[in-house]
Amino acid sequence: MTTKVTFRLSPNIVLSATEGTLVGDFNDWDINNGIKLKKQKDGSLKVSVPLEKGKTYSYRYLLNDGRWVNDDSADGYHFVSQFQVENCLITVPNEVKKAAPKTKKVTTAKVEAAAKSTKTTTKAAPKAKK
Repeated sequence: MTTKVTFRLSPNIVLSATEGTLVGDFNDWDINNGIKLKKQKDGSLKVSVPLEKGKTYSYRYLLNDGRWVNDDSADGYHFVSQFQVENCLITVPNEVKKAAPKTKKVTTAKVEAAAKSTKTTTKAAPKAKK
């Protein structure tokens, strides 16, 4: 089973590049079959890719200015001694985390009203015998 994973390369890495390609385990590192990233208004590059749940993938970006770059928000990095580079790692979770249930907002006025409506009585402690 697959889930869509969004890859985003930040503007401070993109710099003057105008295009980028995502390559990795998911496309057998085939540059000719790379996944094109779309330039965003903020200068970042972004693409969503369906990946298999429960797997970890290695990947990198090739920018049109000739630079191979890494993702500054990768789950981790793996050094590949054969090429003397670090590849990015991403682990796709088995399950998508569900949002926490919404909690009711309680205002100070409601708390004070509840406190006033609750009547408490206190009894004095019995006197100690001598």
